[in-house]
Amino acid sequence: MIDLKKEHLAAMMEAGYIYLGMRRYKEAKELFEGLIVLAPGSEIPHVALGNVEFCQGRLAKAVKHYEKAIKIDKNSNFACVYMGEALLFLGKNDKAMELLEAVAKRDNSGAGEFAKALITAVEGGFNPLEARKNNPGKEFE
Repeated sequence: MIDLKKEHLAAMMEAGYIYLGMRRYKEAKELFEGLIVLAPGSEIPHVALGNVEFCQGRLAKAVKHYEKAIKIDKNSNFACVYMGEALLFLGKNDKAMELLEAVAKRDNSGAGEFAKALITAVEGGFNPLEARKNNPGKEFE
């Protein structure tokens, strides 16, 4: 087993997110899958794989990756906030809001701010299911 240092994991994750931003989903997925092998105790590559699936509209697959991440670290703020986001788009608002509120309470940085933004949007009337219906170019599973 290779001992992958945290800074190397971070650099490789950044490369994967560059692929994701370029919509090169296959390459991003392959990179993140490789990182799971290299860093089996880290939830971070599982979250990233969930994000690849989410960006492709594969919400149920995204949720499965977030669940794997949460099994590794039940307090992973990013796994929980992205799981909450995916659940919103699946119409599972009660569970989604529970996760988002927990992250918003325990994290005052990136994940917490994202959770607060999602909560504010939902409380302000944003309906993810309607957004899915009104986005005909994007398929969701």
